[in-house]
Amino acid sequence: MLKNLPLPELEEWCVSVGEPPKRAKQLYRWLYGNRKWIRHLDQADSDAQAFSGAFKAKVAAGASLAGGLQLQSVHTARDGTRKLVFALVGDWEGGDGPAGSARGTVETVLIPMTNRQGQNLRYTACLSTQVGCAMNCQFCYTGRMGLLGNLTTAQIIEQVVEARRYLAEQEVQIPIANIVFMGMGEPLHNYDAVMAAIEILATGLELSRNKIIVSTVGLVPEMRRFIASGRAKLAVSLHATTDEVRDWIVPTNRRYPLDELLGALREAFPYDKRKGDDFVVIEYVLLAGVNDTLADAERLLALTSDIYCLVNLIVFNPHDGTQFKRSSDEDVRAFRGVFLRAGRPCTVRASKGDDEMAACGQLGDVNLSPRPAPLLRPPEALAARLAAGVSGNMAVQP
Repeated sequence: MLKNLPLPELEEWCVSVGEPPKRAKQLYRWLYGNRKWIRHLDQADSDAQAFSGAFKAKVAAGASLAGGLQLQSVHTARDGTRKLVFALVGDWEGGDGPAGSARGTVETVLIPMTNRQGQNLRYTACLSTQVGCAMNCQFCYTGRMGLLGNLTTAQIIEQVVEARRYLAEQEVQIPIANIVFMGMGEPLHNYDAVMAAIEILATGLELSRNKIIVSTVGLVPEMRRFIASGRAKLAVSLHATTDEVRDWIVPTNRRYPLDELLGALREAFPYDKRKGDDFVVIEYVLLAGVNDTLADAERLLALTSDIYCLVNLIVFNPHDGTQFKRSSDEDVRAFRGVFLRAGRPCTVRASKGDDEMAACGQLGDVNLSPRPAPLLRPPEALAARLAAGVSGNMAVQP
């Protein structure tokens, strides 16, 4: 699949079939160029830069322009957020099925954004990197699926290509200006495919480093590699201020506890050496009675005091079967106020698309999973607080 290949590798492939390296750039323009997005080489025939019959034969003999996804449905929320649901087709790296099987669906979200003046409307595309997720964050609907498989680079990139095709067909003049890897899956758990996709986004789809954010729950070795690459901006899903709570709601913390995770961020983003927009985004979903107290806010302020970061608070978006509740508006304001009074930047992410299960933490389909991920037992200190919100038929594991 040629869409798996960043430009240098595509140049190598062209040379391997007897073509000059410049053929790769020609392909890139037609695969990713504005309002081109071809599915097969014949679509370029009417252009002066059309492909020769000999080259078409070489592609037909051993390559494909397919992206491994087929747009299945689009769900538009009241606020204009669009959730695109794709069926997986062709070869993909399935978790349990053989190569070549197509299992499940993957979702992409187009989020309408404006500047502070309510102008310059554009979309942020929230991309998925896996079918399901292995991290088992307790508040996340995708995490309930478990991991069903990794997406290929082509399938990651095709989400953007298909989204642009869809908007053009619908005569929507709003551009996709930003990319966030915050959809289904843990991006750094599919590291090589994601890094190749970022390279294609930059060279083929012409999106700069500052327009791409990759979010991780804190896979520290991969996170260090990602930071060193300098290819995109980083967001870290922290969500708790103590190991006791984070071990429960973000089980990855049992492998990489707060000291190790925050230590890596202090090394990479030292506050005393801050410069420009080279900061990390700290994501923090507020869960009523779990991590939203003033004590949590004070701890988070202290934990991040020597990290050059922006704290982004996320209002919890509920889903069927969850044991969590969203924090009250009053508690959100109070939590943020701790940062503002200290002169530290802290934003609240506007919840968009929640009426179509398109908001943060709502993507996926648990019914696709033969074995949903386990619900874990909360720490004893929190269990009583949550008891009223826990369904009697919810099985938990230690």
